[in-house]
Amino acid sequence: MMLRARREGEEPQVPDEQLRCNEQLRHDEIHVHCEIPDSIIVSAELFQGVDDNDLKSRSFTTFSVQHLPPMSLTCLMPLSYPSHHPPYFTLSVQWLDSVKISSLCHMLDSIWEQQPGQEIVYEWVQWLQSYALSHVSDIMMGPVDVRAVGKIASVESVVQCLISYNEEQRHESFLSGLHDCMICFSEHPGNDFIKLPCLHYYCRKCMETYSRMHVKEGTVMDLFCPYDKCQGIIPPNLLKRLLADVTYCPRCETACLEDEENNAQCSKCFFSFCTLCRERRHIGDRCMTLEEKLLSLQVAKNRVKMRSSSRGNKQIDLFNQLVSIKEALRGTVQCPHCKTYASRVSGCSHMHCGNCGNEFCYDCGKPEQKSVKQTGVIKLIQKEVTPLRFRSYPCPGCHQQNPKVENNNHIFCWVCQVHYCALCLKVVRKSSEHYGPRGCKQHTAEPQDPHRERSMTDLIQKSIDDLR
Repeated sequence: MMLRARREGEEPQVPDEQLRCNEQLRHDEIHVHCEIPDSIIVSAELFQGVDDNDLKSRSFTTFSVQHLPPMSLTCLMPLSYPSHHPPYFTLSVQWLDSVKISSLCHMLDSIWEQQPGQEIVYEWVQWLQSYALSHVSDIMMGPVDVRAVGKIASVESVVQCLISYNEEQRHESFLSGLHDCMICFSEHPGNDFIKLPCLHYYCRKCMETYSRMHVKEGTVMDLFCPYDKCQGIIPPNLLKRLLADVTYCPRCETACLEDEENNAQCSKCFFSFCTLCRERRHIGDRCMTLEEKLLSLQVAKNRVKMRSSSRGNKQIDLFNQLVSIKEALRGTVQCPHCKTYASRVSGCSHMHCGNCGNEFCYDCGKPEQKSVKQTGVIKLIQKEVTPLRFRSYPCPGCHQQNPKVENNNHIFCWVCQVHYCALCLKVVRKSSEHYGPRGCKQHTAEPQDPHRERSMTDLIQKSIDDLR
């Protein structure tokens, strides 16, 4: 199918030698990034209700971006290009309407008319990079060109797309650059830094030392951003990334440091415990299994009458709890790496531990050895499946990505402690006023993407074929 209507009728007769020269350029798809000197301010009018004429349902949002999603220029070279005809092309821009995209298409036509018979694609790309933004800034109305490919999208989705892409590119730029740590004042590459939820960043070595000091001294509740004027919290998942040997006391849930013998001592209640079985420290003895614990408690239960002291009642209660746990874990197998119990519902004996992420066999309970090729395929599938299963929505205050809880559009940001709506990405002051017939729907299902599912099926099938 041609990408643009031909203006001059049928193609002229071109000599064979010219056709051979033209044949070298056939088809190309180019992603063009607009040049932004510093940053641009984007203003948008958002609608909360169903009535666009209701002034109360309108709101204006303003934000700055340093990166814009690329424009997609698809060119199809006819046999008479570049000697007689320009390329057939389409132009797609996510953040422009059809009128503005059509104006860019007409400008590309005028560039060809100024340089007929020349290879023009490079000139088109250069002009789109440098002058596309300034050209469309004053275009409000005009004809719509068939080569302008645009999707009908809401303002809210376009705003979310711009913010998400800008944050991704800023993060990529940060990782590829060099920065100074404000603790040790040393220069490190971006991938050696830890960025906190408050957006302050420090090198990994300084953050590990800082976090380990607080955990060791028992002041983990005072573990905030090192910047003296910032009280940003360090969440538990980030603390676990910084300190691989951190564990939590089974009595008071205080963070502790695990030693080389899998033991730890709580700095708050001073309880010394084994990090594997979560029981009292037992130097030189192996951890008691669930059956051994039940047996010891059964002996204690036989020695204690039902109406004895409170200590005996506590032992009986603990015995009943362990019996319930044993019944619940019937037919399960322990992971050989982290000792977490796993149950097989259906499928083969190849198990993936949800706690430590390692593989083991359900039948024999031994760890499975994966080849390098298998590991690469699994990581590739996980990389594609994760964004499909867990879609996140940026917080309007701190831009932290947070997922929905099932179909509930009311999201609570754990970073800045703000409630907001996943549909309009606005802060929710009162749920009763924001959600309702004249506002956003509080519960909506995630839209299914059949193309995404089809591509995932093809990816998995290709990965299986590669392993064979």
